[in-house]
Amino acid sequence: MNYDVVVGLEIHAELSTNTKAFCTCSADFGADPNTHICPVCTGQPGALPIINHGAVEYAIRAGLTFDCDINRYTKFERKNYFYPDLPKAYQISQLDLPICVNGKVELSTGTVVRINNIHLEEDAGKLFHDDFYGQSLADYNRCSVPLIEIVTEPDMHSAEEAVEFVSKIGLYLKYLNVCDAKMQEGSIRADVNISIKEKGSEKLGNRTEIKNLNSFRSIQRAIEYEVKRQSEILDNGGTVVQETRKFDDTMGTTSSMRSKENANDYRYFPEPDIMSIVFTEEDIEEARRNIPLLPHQRVDKYINEYGLTDEDARVLTLEKYLSDFYDETVAIYPQYKNVSNLFQTEIMRRVKDTEEEVVPISAEGFAKVCEMTDKNIVNRNDAKTIIRIMFEEGGEPEEIAKANNFIVVEDAGETEKFIEELLDSNPDLVKQYFDGKTNMFGFFMGQTNRALRGKATPTLVRECLEKALDKRKP
Repeated sequence: MNYDVVVGLEIHAELSTNTKAFCTCSADFGADPNTHICPVCTGQPGALPIINHGAVEYAIRAGLTFDCDINRYTKFERKNYFYPDLPKAYQISQLDLPICVNGKVELSTGTVVRINNIHLEEDAGKLFHDDFYGQSLADYNRCSVPLIEIVTEPDMHSAEEAVEFVSKIGLYLKYLNVCDAKMQEGSIRADVNISIKEKGSEKLGNRTEIKNLNSFRSIQRAIEYEVKRQSEILDNGGTVVQETRKFDDTMGTTSSMRSKENANDYRYFPEPDIMSIVFTEEDIEEARRNIPLLPHQRVDKYINEYGLTDEDARVLTLEKYLSDFYDETVAIYPQYKNVSNLFQTEIMRRVKDTEEEVVPISAEGFAKVCEMTDKNIVNRNDAKTIIRIMFEEGGEPEEIAKANNFIVVEDAGETEKFIEELLDSNPDLVKQYFDGKTNMFGFFMGQTNRALRGKATPTLVRECLEKALDKRKP
């Protein structure tokens, strides 16, 4: 390719407050259409908005996390446009003095993405288009749900970098407890600005904006398609038109929506019904104190305090709910490495293909399974079965172990007897072991463990086997 790719993002993240940005309606997702609305969020005459203080603090937390400066004085504007999903015909947003400015996020490629600003605004409603009947329906429940818009500079240079940036933003917002970042529910969405320029040139090309991408796959495919489309236009001597486009996820293509708007097109003016906000240093420090441990800080803790490997620490922090579950477990049973091993092999694989970000068993129950395994009360294979039963049927680990005869009651005499009979019946394999084929030891261990399940721990089997082989040494 003879062009450099330039990508900027506008990420809209709905905040996890109980109520909306400027009224007391519930902000919960998934209610019946048009049941979480009131005169304020639908813009009825005479209704006055009241700022949600929790939403303001969430915005500050995000700004501090992404290394932003916090404006000590901030205010709101009205952004005017006419569209059926906006019953007020304007959106309360911020333009001149957003809450957060001048942040940055570093990617794995080494690229530092500058954040121009993070501002607080209200969401619009949602339209449902029925092409068969030729009609559109509006659900206004989402109107005035608080969201932050994270606006970057055009610092990314590939679809992969854009996807990583959105992923990292979503993960950190989850750890901050300010947004659940469920793209499938629309709680985090991205507008992508894309342009191309001649390799090495400082002059940026005309950009197009693709609206409302709500999956990593859509972001990746939309950027790749748009880069290809713009490249073909320039290769054929044409000019890329600055415009807003939409992405068809089925076809994998973009199409024109409208010419690109500028701030003047929205006729911004100061919001007359909401007072400006002045933050004190105590306000900022209070928000800072409410920031929990972030992914990179948990990684450091897992490595330096818990003694885990870099890879284990990285895997455990890929999702906040998994890291939280691990933390709850080791708070009860602080065998950090052993818990990590069983957690990764049995818990993570069972939840990785589900959309629900929850572990359907208790940390107390999992801690008990880990303890029973470490103390050889049950063997490791039976521990895995206990966890499976807990996932599928529920129940307490000790009760499951007793009901299925998983409790190990060691019988050294029975173990020694079985091993002697096993070795006597396999003289050729014993000879192979002493001839240097040491994997025969594992074979004998496996045979004994399977035969004596519930009567011997692996430790006892190993001790008895070593003693029996030592007596037969040539």
